[in-house]
Amino acid sequence: MEEGRGRTLELSLLLHLLEYRGHQVRFEADQRTTEFGIFRAFAASDAQELKNALRTLENTRLIYRRVQYVVGFSEPKLVYSLTPSGHRKALDSRRGENGEGEEPGSDTHDFGGEADRTPSVTALPRDPRSLADRTGT
Repeated sequence: MEEGRGRTLELSLLLHLLEYRGHQVRFEADQRTTEFGIFRAFAASDAQELKNALRTLENTRLIYRRVQYVVGFSEPKLVYSLTPSGHRKALDSRRGENGEGEEPGSDTHDFGGEADRTPSVTALPRDPRSLADRTGT
């Protein structure tokens, strides 16, 4: 297997998982994130190359696998998901493909959690009086 071709396949896998990461109904994953769904989506690729790419991504901790219920199946299946670093790499790759530059004021070195949230969205206290008590008004 060529090194460049393997990297392209790995990036394609990351982008595939990024695209379908939010397609969940309650606790069930999307069929396209299962091992079978990934193999079907990448049917044009060699199966052994695909297995090696998934293993490489898992070993480098860009993706992880778990057993989870899947929409349309009565029993749990093997599902792949992005880790925070895999999510970041997929976003960077997608930005590079789209030719988008870095947004002003964006932090490209965030490490998940609070840094992934949009700064303009803030949670307000449930009781407005508690805000007044803290501000002294």
